[in-house]
Formats: sequence, C-alpha cells, structure tokens
Amino acid sequence: MKYNVLTRADLDGLVCAVILKNTEDIDKVRFSEPKFVQDREIEVYPNDIITNLPYHPNCAMWFDHHVANVRPKEFKGAFKNAPSAARVVYDYYLPRFPHLTKYEELMHYTDRIDMADLTYDEVLSPEGYLLLSMTIDGKYHEDEPYWQHLIDLLKDKPLDEIMKDPQVVEKCNKFREDDLNFRDAIRKHSRVEKNVLVTDLRSYGDNLPNGNRYFVYAFQAATNLSMRITPDRERPGMVSIGVGYNIFNRTANINVGELMKKYGGGGHKTVGSTKVKAEDADRIIQELLTYLTR
Repeated sequence: MKYNVLTRADLDGLVCAVILKNTEDIDKVRFSEPKFVQDREIEVYPNDIITNLPYHPNCAMWFDHHVANVRPKEFKGAFKNAPSAARVVYDYYLPRFPHLTKYEELMHYTDRIDMADLTYDEVLSPEGYLLLSMTIDGKYHEDEPYWQHLIDLLKDKPLDEIMKDPQVVEKCNKFREDDLNFRDAIRKHSRVEKNVLVTDLRSYGDNLPNGNRYFVYAFQAATNLSMRITPDRERPGMVSIGVGYNIFNRTANINVGELMKKYGGGGHKTVGSTKVKAEDADRIIQELLTYLTR
C-alpha cells in the first residue's frame, strides 16, 4: 500500500518522514500545524501516516509523543513518552529494519533539539543539526520545497555534505542575518513578571524576523518560565501564545501542555502553545500569567 506522510515542518517532523521513507512505500509528504489537525481544518485521508501531530480518526497510522494529545483506545502506530516523535517512529520500526541504526547520530540530535537539551554555547552559536533545525522554523508555505529537499538530504547524506548543499548554505546564511534582528526584537519587547519572561512580539505583525527561539533563555536565565506572544502567520486575526520551561533553569513544576489544552492548544509537560482570537488574547495572557506566577 502506498502511504502519504502528514507531519509538522520542524526537524522532528522531517526526521519522522526520513524513517518512514526507509520503512514504508511513501508517495508524498504533506505538512500541517497541530491546530489545523486538532480543529479538523485539514483533510486527512485513509492512507495518511500522521506523525508529530494530533490524532485524526481518518488516518492509517499515527505516531506521537505529546502528552496533552488525546489518544484513542485503539489505533495502528505508536504513542509513548519519548524525547521526540521521530524516536517513537524509529523504535517502532527498528526491530524489523536494523539498517535504521545508520541514523543513530541524527536521532541523538533530533531528541536533544526537541527536548531543548542544549548548552549555553550551543544556543548562542548554533551549528550542525541545531543550525539546520533553525532553517526550518520559518514555516512559510513557500518553503515547502526546501523541507522536501531536506528530507531527501537527511535520508541519504551525512551532515557534512548536507551543510554544504547550496540550498542549505543559503538558508543558514539567511537565518544568521535574520537572527541578529530577532535578538534585538527579543531584547526590546521582553519584560519580567515575577518568574516569567514575557516576550510580546505582536507589534511586528507579518514583519517579525525569524530567529533562534532558544535565545530568550540565554537572554534571561533567572526566570524559570517564558511566554512568547506572536501574530499567527497562518490565521489572520489570531495570536499564538507559547509557554515553556527555561532550558537553563528547569525549576518550574507545572504541566504546560495540559494548561495550554484548556485554551485549545497542547504540548508537553515543559512546553506548549495555543492560538487564540486577537480580541481574546490580552485576557487569556493575563489568565495564564496569574496561574504561572502564583
């Protein structure tokens, strides 16, 4: 049977596709944000393998690791508490496809990046797989050919060859250029509310520069939680709110994914997000801060 992969456009989602292209007959790879699957705003077909996204009853198989996602009693695929969704896919197929061990280094870094298990120096000067992951973070639909190209590169090439690929070199250079503006935006639009670093970037609209999402933690290591507020590029009139543990100060003790689930989102214990109507955003932000700072 020919399958399609429906996944998220981040390193974890792309590596899921890499593993599946080694183990199933994959016709094409499609991309979606979690909210679109959760709200049934994207078509899901009977030959879709969903990875790194919420479950949909129409799919053929489902692989995920987000604790806040609703899990059916029975489904084909796998769900478990793992560092990455790619790890769930990898562990599912490895017993039948031992050649997958050639991806052990890729899996190691995918796990680390998805868990934000990073050093201070790595955050300030990303290289290798971490830098590569940041070239995917723009999530503009026009970047889809690049995501497809990366899947093929990750499937067949070692890291040193991938980083020399002309498209990758171009994307890395563009990221470094944009990241300087992004870091400046973080400094200008962040404030501390007790233990939470709040970064409100709504004023940038569609002109928000791409950048290193981990920089906020290196910028303010004294707080143990962060909240990032941005305009939703996919849905005009909506605002994205992300909350996460500070990766250099993991002393918080809340389940972020379950908290964001109450506002129509989801995630992991240590990081989660939701998208809300712009007119409701200030109220919801204050409700979240009241909970996070208590």
